[in-house]
Amino acid sequence: MSRRDFSDLEDEIRATVKNAFNYIDIDLNNLKKDIEDKAENTINDVKENLLNKTQRLNEKMKDKIEEKNKFYRRMERAERRVERAEQRIEKRFERRAVRNYVDRKPSGSVAGVLYIVFGAIGSVTLGTQVIAYTVFISLYNKFLMANLISIGVLLAVLLLSLGMMFRGISLRKRVRRFKKYVASLDGNTYCSIEKLSRSIGENYKFVVKDLKKMIDLGMFPEAHIDDENKFFMLSDEVYENYLATQEAFKKRKEDELRQKEKMEQEVNDPEKKELRYVVETGNSYIQQIKAVKESIHEEEIGLKLDRLYSIVGQILSFIEKNPKKLSSVNKFIKHYLPITLKLVNAYKELNEQPVEGENIRNSKKEINNTIDTINIAFEKLLDDLFEDVAMDISTDISVLETLFTQEGLTKKDFEK
Repeated sequence: MSRRDFSDLEDEIRATVKNAFNYIDIDLNNLKKDIEDKAENTINDVKENLLNKTQRLNEKMKDKIEEKNKFYRRMERAERRVERAEQRIEKRFERRAVRNYVDRKPSGSVAGVLYIVFGAIGSVTLGTQVIAYTVFISLYNKFLMANLISIGVLLAVLLLSLGMMFRGISLRKRVRRFKKYVASLDGNTYCSIEKLSRSIGENYKFVVKDLKKMIDLGMFPEAHIDDENKFFMLSDEVYENYLATQEAFKKRKEDELRQKEKMEQEVNDPEKKELRYVVETGNSYIQQIKAVKESIHEEEIGLKLDRLYSIVGQILSFIEKNPKKLSSVNKFIKHYLPITLKLVNAYKELNEQPVEGENIRNSKKEINNTIDTINIAFEKLLDDLFEDVAMDISTDISVLETLFTQEGLTKKDFEK
């Protein structure tokens, strides 16, 4: 085979390989495109399915939420209906309770009608007779004494009939006012006179007088009006509660007045002013010591602080009952307690340090020991305050023993 033939064969092989690669490239590109298209379609399908499912889920959730809201709204409406029903029932019971204190046949209900009927009949009848009789006398000129007396009698009876009719009208008006008063109470057993006044459109004084008249007539059997004519109370129970409230209010006012006078006296009296200052200052120290004790969770120092503010409290209590001993506690209030509180607060600050070194431990120990000394000193002060009391007791005992001896009532006398 010649060189040319090999060259042609080489070219042919190269061309074949090239075509094969081109074909492979084309197939790979097509395959890649198909895969991308299918992947995109799959992703789109998944997205669409997911979106549809999400929409359906959202719709279901909305439906459930709407159903739940409807249920809640129905429950709220039902609760409101029940509440309104309870209020109506309660109001009905209140109105029934009010009826127990109201006359069901108020004075004037029947009498007023009878007065109006008979008064009107009498007025019309007698009025007609008087007019006819007067015309007859005038026409026939018979002004005799007997005729004049007859006219006078007829006029008197006519006036009586008119009086009956107006009396009946007055009674019926009072019954109508009575019903308006009851309606204004609206189930309550008390009401302001002002409200009742507005309900009937009459002035304040008229209503007070009107209600008192109705109470006297038994239209409100147990009703009362307060001393200031401000409130109308339908039952004895309500009135007693009102009196108790007024008494408590009066007592509170008196207590406030006494307290005010006491404070004014303390301001004007230096000794009482000083006593108040000592007690308030001492109590303030006690509260501060208690607060420190609550913040320190150590049993030993806690017990010592309990003892400390207990002794201080006893000293203040004694001074409050025996103001003459004020001078004995001047240093206690002005010097001892402030220094004591300073030491207690210092212990608290040292105890709150995150790291406890030797200096902190030594300082805490020193304060701890000092509080023992303070407690002993304060106990001694308290004991000294009772010195006069002890002397008085000893004196009383000696006097009593002397009297018993003089009367022959001692044990030795009985042995004889």
